[in-house]
Amino acid sequence: AKARQAHLYDMIMIGVLVVPVLSFAVMSLILVFKA
Repeated sequence: AKARQAHLYDMIMIGVLVVPVLSFAVMSLILVFKA
């Protein structure tokens, strides 16, 4: 159970780092296509 909990924590950390980057990339693409 300990290793699984650590894996879950790693996934959360990755998500916290990746989500802002992805959202920024999507916003940039939307602005580029609208322009």
